[in-house]
Amino acid sequence: MPVAGGAPAREQTLQQTMKIGLVLGGGGARGYAHIGVLRSLLARGYQPAAIAGCSMGGIVGALFAAGHTPEAIERMFAGLKATEVISIGQKGALIGGKGLVHQLEKHLPETFADLKIRLAITTVDVQEGDLVVLSEGPLAPALRATSAIPGVITPVEYENRTLVDGGLMNNLPVDLIRTMTQAPVVAVDVAAPRDRQIDLSSRSWFKTVVKERHGLSQRLPFFELIMKAYDIPTALVTEMRLAINPPELLIRPPLDPNLKVEDFDHLAEPVAIGFRAAEAALARVPQPLVLGGR
Repeated sequence: MPVAGGAPAREQTLQQTMKIGLVLGGGGARGYAHIGVLRSLLARGYQPAAIAGCSMGGIVGALFAAGHTPEAIERMFAGLKATEVISIGQKGALIGGKGLVHQLEKHLPETFADLKIRLAITTVDVQEGDLVVLSEGPLAPALRATSAIPGVITPVEYENRTLVDGGLMNNLPVDLIRTMTQAPVVAVDVAAPRDRQIDLSSRSWFKTVVKERHGLSQRLPFFELIMKAYDIPTALVTEMRLAINPPELLIRPPLDPNLKVEDFDHLAEPVAIGFRAAEAALARVPQPLVLGGR
């Protein structure tokens, strides 16, 4: 039956059943944009056949693969307090990760095998210097590992490896999703731009703590340098990997360059930006997406 005011029924049916391989990149709180992208994709009838992710992309991907809707995922993050996640760091890091594991376990099954959609995430063995893909076994510790920014969040001991954030070597794993599904690939890059300007003016630890107590938190210069030194090679490696293996559709939400990975109290705006970016990107390409449509 024709759809009033829209495309013919055959086109609508194609869209309703269209499978994609979904890649969600890392970016901390910038990854809230993934929620908006998911909302747009689902509204247009696209369903992930498999998901590959890194860091926050892995976490959002896991929640969706577990059966949570974008709206439910947004509500989860809206009710999350920093004090429920942050703990004292160990093994050369500022922040611990036990709180994150505890929060994830509330909403996720125990293992990868229990997910409704196949998921794989990237991590790095910091001792061996190897890229490690996790797609089976315990889920919450794996998500902690893919989110462990070196020097910032405590590394994870996982199956006799010391693992940190996969963004070091593969923050937007398009090549990985190609091994998981033959469907057209949609990749969402939310990483901070490498030309983001940082403030290196001198601030003492004491002054920073005082500002935090009054809701005026600012990064210390050394932390700004750590994150910028991480952002630059991450962006360069991503560009090189995309040149070799581009997706059918690349979505880069125009997030504020100064939106920090730790700005978890900023939720609504990146979600909305992610939705609008996906809508605009999908409007520019043939529908439904096909292999080789890039």
